Amino acid sequence: MRPSRLALAALVAAWTHAASAQAPAVDGPAVDAPAPAKKPAPRKAVPAKPKPVAPATAAPAMTPAAVTPSALPPPVPAAPRPDLTVACAEKAALYEGPKNFSVWVTRTGLIVVENPLLPLTPDSARVLQVVIAGKVATAYGPDLFALRRGGAPAVLEGSKGGSIRWDATPTPLPDTLNIVSEAGQPLAQLAFQSCGDAPVVKAAPVAKAKAAPRPKPGKPAGQAESPSGMRMPASALEP
Repeated sequence: MRPSRLALAALVAAWTHAASAQAPAVDGPAVDAPAPAKKPAPRKAVPAKPKPVAPATAAPAMTPAAVTPSALPPPVPAAPRPDLTVACAEKAALYEGPKNFSVWVTRTGLIVVENPLLPLTPDSARVLQVVIAGKVATAYGPDLFALRRGGAPAVLEGSKGGSIRWDATPTPLPDTLNIVSEAGQPLAQLAFQSCGDAPVVKAAPVAKAKAAPRPKPGKPAGQAESPSGMRMPASALEP
């Protein structure tokens, strides 16, 4: 059976009465207050888990390609450098070249040339005094393995602007003397033969400075020469 209107009205009135009995009295129409919003609880910071790192793998070793000995260029042999093995003590060393060309080495020394631009590093060269065809000459160079031809010792000193310091004990010489030009081109090779006495030669003359000409005697002051050649006082010429 359907409830009657009276029953429904009584039910609504009872529900309203129950609600108004529980709520406090408020002036004005009753309004349901909204429930306070709940604050979210703070979240605890969770440390991030480290990502797993893959283990480093070693790089494969670079192995050089196999090279066969035939692929390598042949080594270039270094030019042999003569050794200083000739020592004749108090004797001279005889060297000979083509066509019986002979050279006697009688003394060894060093010439030092002062350089004004580089006073702490003077230029120096090795010097050999030699006897060639009965004359005294020299051979010089940066070492004893490439020598240039020079004149007499005094001439070499004059051209280089230095003095030769002769060794008290002769320096050992190479087995072969290489004579080169000023440009370094090889001219001759002289091979060592023996130690002995060099031919006796006269010492090279040293150039002497010419004496200045003596001035001619002048005429005494205060005298004049007459037309006849006789000298007379200068006062005789005054009017």
